[in-house]
Amino acid sequence: MDEAAREAGIRLADEVRALMVDLHRVEVSADDLEAATEHLQAARHALDGPLRLRWYEIPSGGMDDETRARVAGQARDHSLFRGSRNPAAPPLRVTTEAADDGSTLVVGEVRVDRCHEGPPGRIHGGYLAGLFDDVLSGTVSLAGGRPAVTGRLRIRYRQATPIETDLRFEAWVDHAGGRRVLSRARCLVDGTVTAEAEALFVVVAPPEAT
Repeated sequence: MDEAAREAGIRLADEVRALMVDLHRVEVSADDLEAATEHLQAARHALDGPLRLRWYEIPSGGMDDETRARVAGQARDHSLFRGSRNPAAPPLRVTTEAADDGSTLVVGEVRVDRCHEGPPGRIHGGYLAGLFDDVLSGTVSLAGGRPAVTGRLRIRYRQATPIETDLRFEAWVDHAGGRRVLSRARCLVDGTVTAEAEALFVVVAPPEAT
């Protein structure tokens, strides 16, 4: 996929995200909803094309360097929480920073809309746990970067975390040894910790491409 197509996909995903918020926010008539549905049906027809293979669906013999780079980029773009081309993603922006003690922090920044509301004006606890899991997964690369899966995730909700507010997640490796990586994280709103998390990641063999 060329960059123009990627950027067009991101703009489309942004519009779908906005549409999802509007469905939660706006009171509209049945006629208007029917008109919107017709537009969406037309949009779906416009997207008709060949099936996009995910990286693990491509035969290993067909993965040259160019293909590997392309499918890796597509996997990032369609990620559940980070994917800029996935309308279900906020999307979460993940970077790294140096902590005061010189260690490396994985930092996630995101603004969660009303589509993920649980208690009034607050993020659903299960969705917050998913954000924690995604940010914490970034710490695996700090401990060697071998493929790993979440073996355990524990969340401590200190206070309700608001929607439509800038959130900052900070995650770091607490301990790594053998096949296990233990990491911790916290969620902050304007410098106040609203929740904390601990995750145990277990290193696994990389899946074979089919």
